Amino acid sequence: MLTVNKEKAKKLGVWLLAIFLLATHLLIRSTAQAAEPDAWKQIYTWNGDCRISFPSVPKMIQQALTVTEEGDKLTYDVYLAPLNEKALCLLLVAVYPFPLKSGQELAGIEGLLNGIVGHHPENKLVFVNIINQKGNQAVDFLVQAPLSYFRGQAMMKGNKLYLIAIEGRKGELNE
Repeated sequence: MLTVNKEKAKKLGVWLLAIFLLATHLLIRSTAQAAEPDAWKQIYTWNGDCRISFPSVPKMIQQALTVTEEGDKLTYDVYLAPLNEKALCLLLVAVYPFPLKSGQELAGIEGLLNGIVGHHPENKLVFVNIINQKGNQAVDFLVQAPLSYFRGQAMMKGNKLYLIAIEGRKGELNE
């Protein structure tokens, strides 16, 4: 019975995470004012296990969601920084209350992608590729909406999900 609760909690957590990402995006995007970046700023995540560079010092949002009746929590930190008023860069680090079984990492990421694509009926998954990221399987993807794009890479390691992404206006994607 505990296994069923963990599986349901994982699915619920992934969907809640996708919904939170989109809600956070709307909030930050509507209020972000970006200056031309002089140089990208390197930061470490709050717990120090990830280093990344942003075009400006990012805003950080922390959240914890109870995902089981036993009180297990999904916690996550989202780091957001605008890029030239045309895009929003983000890093999400989600910590699940228990690790996925070995080999289930891609299924967890698939749930996140389904949540992002399924958030709006006009969203389309343009491509998804499985890549190797420092010895771990990761997913490289692009989701397009009528007026915007969401380009990212996601990886699960143990009980952590890492999502690095940029969201911007459609037609201005320049890789």
